Amino acid sequence: MSEQGSSPEPPRPFVLDTSVAVKWYLPEELHDQAIGLLRRAGAGGIELYAPDTVQPEFFNALWWHLRREDLPLDRVRASWEGFAMDPVVLYAPEDLMPRAAEITPVSSVIIYDALFLALAEDSETVVITPRTAGS
Repeated sequence: MSEQGSSPEPPRPFVLDTSVAVKWYLPEELHDQAIGLLRRAGAGGIELYAPDTVQPEFFNALWWHLRREDLPLDRVRASWEGFAMDPVVLYAPEDLMPRAAEITPVSSVIIYDALFLALAEDSETVVITPRTAGS
């Protein structure tokens, strides 16, 4: 808690997993928890970070639903446009690659996931997944 006359504490940062962002736009399991996280970020209660690889990953998830014919093209476009406006601070993957390349062999995660872990480590926070979004 801040003392009177001092600045309020900055919002706590979290690294956003792509699957949580997808749940903002699709009525999947844990959609409501993901929306709660988005609302907290929009209100300034938390900050959301992601490597900018989140953008093609997000679009790829929408494209997959389009190909399965359970999401029309106009919803893909609207979801993409909405995501571009969401309160997510993007980080360049080239800045995260050195640490991600160290994380991958010792954790057995793919390099794309290691970018999120490297950002969380650098930001001294955690990656928010669908299961933790409502916590």
